[in-house]
Amino acid sequence: MKKTCKCGNNIDDPKIDHKSEYSRWGWFLLTILGMSAKPKSVKFICRDCNETILISKSNDILNKYVGR
Repeated sequence: MKKTCKCGNNIDDPKIDHKSEYSRWGWFLLTILGMSAKPKSVKFICRDCNETILISKSNDILNKYVGR
């Protein structure tokens, strides 16, 4: 069963934004060198109610959001 916010949206819904968090080295690669970096975590936030549904450090999810 997937987690949902107060509105009933889950991480696959289009109203959910993701926010990738990078280490200092990851930010350096991404901003200075323009290289893709793997985030250290990804946060999924609902646009409607601003609730954080999930904070993931799973390698499968982190690999999906490299450089985003």
